[in-house]
Amino acid sequence: MEHGYFGGYLLVNYVARPLEFHCTMPVKPSRAQELLYGPTIDDFVCGEQIAKALTMKAKLTPQVVLTDCSAVLALSLVSKLPVAYLATSPDAEKCEQMRIPVSMGHCVKHLDAPEYRVDVPEQSDFTQQEFAELVQGIAPSFDLAEPFQRIVEALYEAHPVTRAA
Repeated sequence: MEHGYFGGYLLVNYVARPLEFHCTMPVKPSRAQELLYGPTIDDFVCGEQIAKALTMKAKLTPQVVLTDCSAVLALSLVSKLPVAYLATSPDAEKCEQMRIPVSMGHCVKHLDAPEYRVDVPEQSDFTQQEFAELVQGIAPSFDLAEPFQRIVEALYEAHPVTRAA
């Protein structure tokens, strides 16, 4: 990563309207950190540093932190917030092993609701029933994956240098 890792956090209500938005400056691990953390560097930077900083900055508490970056599941190691990885890709089944953060090992469980599947850390208290209720409580036109595109666009706006990458 030439410019480092960027993080964005968008808290929305049940009709996908923004309640809070926060983003980070680029976080670039040092060469020593890359060597010491090895294959867990993404989990450390994305989950334990960026996601933790963003959620701690927030004024409101979400029902669940939904992410499109599997390394953010490592947030569960440093926070009590429920965190879930939204498996949106049609190839989700094929790439399942690649999605599990190294630091989580193979300790994830899958939760399903009509049209959606999420992976949560095995030790998570976030249940199948809570996920189903969350999905039922959102507006019919609300696509859980759509806000991630807004985050990406907001990060490009906040950090124009990322466009050149």
